[in-house]
Amino acid sequence: MKEKIGNNLVLKIFSVIFAFLLWVFVINVDNPVITRSFSDVPVDMLNEQVLDDLNQTYTIEDGDTVSFTVRGKKDIVDQLKKSDFRATADVSSMSDVHAIPIQVDALKYKEQLEIDTGNATVKIVLEDLKSDQFPVTVKVKGEPASGYTVTDQTASPNLVSVSGPKSTISQIDEVVAEVDVSGLKKDVTTTQTLKCYDSDGEEISQNDITLDTKEIHVYVQLSKTKTVPFTVKTKGSPASGYILGSVTYKPKEIEITGNADDLDKIDEIELATLDISNSAEDVEKTIKASEIKLPDGISFVKDASDIGNIVIRANIEKQKERTLEIPVSQITLENNTDNYDVTFDDETIEVQLTGLQSAVDGVKAKDLNPKIDMSLYKEGTHTVQVQLTDIDNVSIKGNVSTTITVK
Repeated sequence: MKEKIGNNLVLKIFSVIFAFLLWVFVINVDNPVITRSFSDVPVDMLNEQVLDDLNQTYTIEDGDTVSFTVRGKKDIVDQLKKSDFRATADVSSMSDVHAIPIQVDALKYKEQLEIDTGNATVKIVLEDLKSDQFPVTVKVKGEPASGYTVTDQTASPNLVSVSGPKSTISQIDEVVAEVDVSGLKKDVTTTQTLKCYDSDGEEISQNDITLDTKEIHVYVQLSKTKTVPFTVKTKGSPASGYILGSVTYKPKEIEITGNADDLDKIDEIELATLDISNSAEDVEKTIKASEIKLPDGISFVKDASDIGNIVIRANIEKQKERTLEIPVSQITLENNTDNYDVTFDDETIEVQLTGLQSAVDGVKAKDLNPKIDMSLYKEGTHTVQVQLTDIDNVSIKGNVSTTITVK
């Protein structure tokens, strides 16, 4: 046995070594060690509370993601994904220049991998921490159903606390809860997400700020509406020789809201009473919408500031008298069912007009539409009344008559 073992011993040892080397070669050819790169892996910040004790917070200037290489066996490395790694930066290990080393750990095959981050760091900017309270502003968008309007909106809670970097908190102008009321006909309570806006109306990102509550309950109250006319009264009479023309103002009507029973009691809203006594020129009065007295429980749908001032003008003009001659040929004979032959004793009739100069001067015969109702007359000679159409701001003095002969 000793002779068998001893024979060719060197050759046997060499065979074992060769077999091992061959095995290593085959293994490395079939499953070599390779290196693979990964990029844009998010970095998690650890131990941020160490800054809370200093009443400070931070913003990341550079390094919120990391790139690194992984070295290991091909069969392992080939199956790895970004999600198989976790990148972290421990705030407690921050350097004097505010750089934090990034540590990348494999979540599996940890002992079989080598990870190289290239000394990657997260660079941060430190800032004082600030906390402030803001009232919640409820804003509605859209339009309720026709005949309804929003009369109240309430947030609960109506005050929120916001904390974060001082520079960001200082930008906040208002905290808003927005509610869509499109097509609504009844009150609604809804849960809304809060948004922060700066003085320019731009939304502020909430990535680095914290609200003590992100969602609030909003109650929106709807009421019925009604459109009623404004009215203006006058008192007194203009100076001798002058007459009151039109009374102008805008808007002529307004939309109001309130309890349905209260709305039913209102048909108009009086703006003012203008005193035109002895006036020889226009009379004006300016009324602020906020000064208009409304019945209890009634309000304007629009804010008084949106309505603005209402300027009322009573137009005072000179009174003019004019005699208008109308040819009898322009008089219409109505209801002449018996086909009477009608002749006039005069060629014209005279109409005495009085009123605003601008109106009186513009009157023409056709505007008065003169006519006689023949159903009232039989054969013979008659003194008849001529019917005339009324014209705004013009008065006809007395009755206008003429003599006709009916055959």
